[in-house]
Order: sequence, then C-alpha cells, then structure tokens
Amino acid sequence: MDRVQKAIGSLTNAIKDQNSRIEQLEARVSILESLWEYPSKMGKIMKPGKVVLVLSGRYAGRKAIVVKNYDEGTSEKPYGHAFVAGIDRYPRKVHKRMGKNKIHKRSKIKPFVKVVNYNHLMPTRYSVDFSFEKFSIKDLKDPAKRKKLRFNTRVRFEERYKSGKNKWFFQKLRF
Repeated sequence: MDRVQKAIGSLTNAIKDQNSRIEQLEARVSILESLWEYPSKMGKIMKPGKVVLVLSGRYAGRKAIVVKNYDEGTSEKPYGHAFVAGIDRYPRKVHKRMGKNKIHKRSKIKPFVKVVNYNHLMPTRYSVDFSFEKFSIKDLKDPAKRKKLRFNTRVRFEERYKSGKNKWFFQKLRF
C-alpha cells in the first residue's frame, strides 16, 4: 500500500509541475500576442517604384522594381511579398563604331515578372518612376497574359534604356 501511495503522490506532484509550466507558457504567449498586435511605427520601405535586388532563386543578383507591395500578405500568401518586374538578361556594351543593326541587337533586354517574398529581396536607396498601372498579379497565373506582361515590361525597359535614364539600373550587378 505504501508503494502505491508514494507513486500516486509523485504523479500528482508531476502533474502540478506540468500545470505550472503550462501556466507560465500561457503567460508568455499572451505577452507575445500583445506585442504582435502593437502597430509598428516603422516606415514602409517596399513601395512601388523602389529598386530591389533579388537575393535567391533563379533571378538571384538581378535588379528589379517593385510594381505592387503586399505588406500584410494575402489569403493565398499570408506573408509580406511584392510583385516585381526586373531584368533577367542585361543589355550588352555598345560602342560608337558599331552599326545600327548591331546596336539594336545588343540593346535587347530580357525581363522577368514575379511575386517574391520580402525575405528574398534587398531594397536599395534608389527609386524609379516607372508606370506599371495596368499590371496585375492575376495576370501571372495565365501563361498568355504572363507572356504579354513580360513583353510590355520589355518594351518599357528598352524605351527607358534607349532614353539614357537610370543607366545604373541597366548594368549587370558585379558582386
């Protein structure tokens, strides 16, 4: 009988310890939840027109421009992400002595349009005034619309490149 009572006593002590640990964890969770709901006073960095560097994936090391930002996330992607348009293949060097045809071929740009998690983007101090009003994330899901979106992006990038504005954006990042 003594052994049984000792076993029951040790089990009740263990249960009390577990209950006190659970209460401590619940208190910590409530503190963390209150911090989570506290609105941040930090300014938003990722805004449309901000130049960013893609850090990982197929387009790692490429420059891109934020078209639309989703700081709070969406129902499909419940994390901060951005719709970006960037340059996959940069234009090559052009010299004065080259002919028109060669200059035209070397001035081609291959763009990409993509939705990227904020963790995989590094914002720069630069902003560019590109107009991407008609661009939508919904267009990325349909392959035909995606191709058209890439074509429109290419046209806009090539116009900007030929105008001579933002030359640094159209140069390959050396790192």
